[in-house]
Amino acid sequence: MSDASTSSEPDVPRPDTSQLERDEEQEPLWQRLLYMAGFWFLGNIAFSLSILLGAVQLIVVFLSGGKNEELASFSRRLITYVFECLSFITFDRDDKPFPFGPFPEARSSDED
Repeated sequence: MSDASTSSEPDVPRPDTSQLERDEEQEPLWQRLLYMAGFWFLGNIAFSLSILLGAVQLIVVFLSGGKNEELASFSRRLITYVFECLSFITFDRDDKPFPFGPFPEARSSDED
């Protein structure tokens, strides 16, 4: 009877093949820098637009007495997009945000 644990080969840690594949697929740093600049630009536009939508929502609430749910939902999606851009810029995530990935879905409101 032969047992695998009694083999004469020492336990040598083998490299994680998935880690090696990820390293090979990783883009050069200069290319990521270009993506970061682009997502910084898009994130700033999305942030400015969300501030504008906040002002529009204020006018809607003032005139009608209640908030526009569609506008609030789009604003939540825009805020999530800004977060995804910042996460990519700060190396918190490697997945590229929209337009290279899907536009984020609206998160549920905490007030609901």
